[in-house]
Amino acid sequence: MTNGKRFQGFKVSRFRGLLFVVWVLVLVSSSFASSSLTDNTISLGYIKAGSSEVGAISWQPDFRLGMWGVGLDINIPVGNNKPEGYDTVVFRYAEFNDGMKGLRYGLLDGYTWGHGLLMKNYSSRNAGPIAQNNNQTAFKGYFNAERVGIEFFTTWSHLYGLRLTERAHQMLILGQSYISDADGVSVKNTDGTTTTYPSVSGLAIDASVPLPMNFIGYTETAALMTSGNSAIGSTIGINWGFNALAFAALFDVGYRVNGKNFVPGYFNGGYETNPINLISYEASSKEKNGYIAELNLLFSTLLQTDVIYEYYNGSDAVLNGKASAKYDKYTASAYFEQPKFTDFRSLNLEQGAIIGMTVGYDINDNMTLFAHYKKAYDPNVGQVIESQYYEVKLGF
Repeated sequence: MTNGKRFQGFKVSRFRGLLFVVWVLVLVSSSFASSSLTDNTISLGYIKAGSSEVGAISWQPDFRLGMWGVGLDINIPVGNNKPEGYDTVVFRYAEFNDGMKGLRYGLLDGYTWGHGLLMKNYSSRNAGPIAQNNNQTAFKGYFNAERVGIEFFTTWSHLYGLRLTERAHQMLILGQSYISDADGVSVKNTDGTTTTYPSVSGLAIDASVPLPMNFIGYTETAALMTSGNSAIGSTIGINWGFNALAFAALFDVGYRVNGKNFVPGYFNGGYETNPINLISYEASSKEKNGYIAELNLLFSTLLQTDVIYEYYNGSDAVLNGKASAKYDKYTASAYFEQPKFTDFRSLNLEQGAIIGMTVGYDINDNMTLFAHYKKAYDPNVGQVIESQYYEVKLGF
């Protein structure tokens, strides 16, 4: 047999093997789909991340039973050049929620406590591959009673948080937050060296008071603590909300007074990929007072946007945003993260900016095409990784 025939035989054999795998997944999904408690999807896709590329077959079942839910990804790579962090079995989420108390294991995205002075828009998805893996998940829980509430979270990167809220009076809501990174963050630099940022803990207290015409006034004070050092910042602000049948809006603006060494919103969307170096920040003698403004708009199910603008003395302006839209058979979402205090480091992707988007098209009730894009600095490899993920999802 010639080499060409052997190669052709190998390709045919491999193609038949892939068809067999897909057929088995279809049969398994169909059997689960007979239960009204389960949604099932098979995804056939292609992933390219930097110089790595691989075909991807994925079974994505969602099991639901009352207040309980579990979502999995069973991934089968087609090829040997898998991207960094590509997991075979991924627990997308596991949750219990009865409205008053709940537990959830899954992604944290856009996570904010209080009024964002300590933690603003934290995300566990930004560090890692374009396709979700297990290291991007976190565990959180909450309990809400008539007057008090408790919330906590922990991540695989050893970030822990606990928050208590209390309705002390009909006109006063109090909150206390504590966040700690047990072992700091290690980031590989573009020159191959590794920087380890020290463990940082934060404590915040906040209060909010309802005002006439849907306004709410608030204040928050927070402290960042490292070994032998601490820094304090405060904010005072007001927000206004409007909610009609097909339109909702929320506007928030606050003025922040930042003590020396204090970084507002330190635990943010870029914390896992490129945290702010508090040592270099401490060396600055510039005043860092400034303001933050946020606008959130919702137009029925068609469009949702959230834009955050920040400016501090001695620093360039910062703009973060995310949006999602759905019209007829089309869906789209996008997000952008820009590092804060940009006079301390450059404004390029090598230093922490993150861009991501997804576009989808429903071919029919059971088939959807998706294109995903992400460009971000990967602290594990020390360079910017541009990733694309194209897939067709088949629902059963």
